[in-house]
Amino acid sequence: MPKICIANREITYSLIYNRKRKTIQIKVISPNQLSITAPGKISDLYVKQILQTKSQWIYKQITYMEKLTANPVNQSLTPGSALLYLGIPRILTVSPHITGKSSVNLTGNNLVVTLSNQEYETVRLEKVLKKWYLQSSAALLQEKTGYWSQKLGVSPKSICLKDQKTRWGSCSSLGTINYNWRIIMAPMEVIDYLVIHELCHLQVPNHSRQFWQLVYHFAPNFKRCREWLRHNGTLLTRIL
Repeated sequence: MPKICIANREITYSLIYNRKRKTIQIKVISPNQLSITAPGKISDLYVKQILQTKSQWIYKQITYMEKLTANPVNQSLTPGSALLYLGIPRILTVSPHITGKSSVNLTGNNLVVTLSNQEYETVRLEKVLKKWYLQSSAALLQEKTGYWSQKLGVSPKSICLKDQKTRWGSCSSLGTINYNWRIIMAPMEVIDYLVIHELCHLQVPNHSRQFWQLVYHFAPNFKRCREWLRHNGTLLTRIL
């Protein structure tokens, strides 16, 4: 596998040629590995030159990935691990029960899951937790949408929760507001920003200057919220 040296560290990369591509695509797979897709007629030497040109960007992505990997939040579903809820890491506690229904309760900064049998099952734990997160997200987003709809003087047709990896929300031309349920893991101010953002689209259906002025009026901290999602969004999608 070919290698390249960036910031005094050796990084390997896989190189795939695709005749349909017109530009070189660079993906950081891990802190020590890249995946390159290049047009069919480009030489290996030219690819290396491009990688050197993009070395600062690659190094920045690698540094970010290392920090993300080192962050213990949302890494696993084992007792004692940390799961984000409303932007705060909550310690997962599993309490077995012989009878009764499975449940999830937030006690301080502890997320206490009670399972209905004594046998610990990761798959079952994941199912119970995801259901709780979904229900919590639906209730909070319904409440927030109602509150901010009155403030903005708009009436969304309906609210829909989705499970997406790269999109946090959208507003359809028919007035349906879509939210990514995982936003419940973000801080409350970020959730408010997302709701405001989508509701503003009912008045301005684009991302023009007028739109951002409207968002700023109701969420003057929107830049900080966008930055939080940009830096931490991956944390919300790597579990459940």
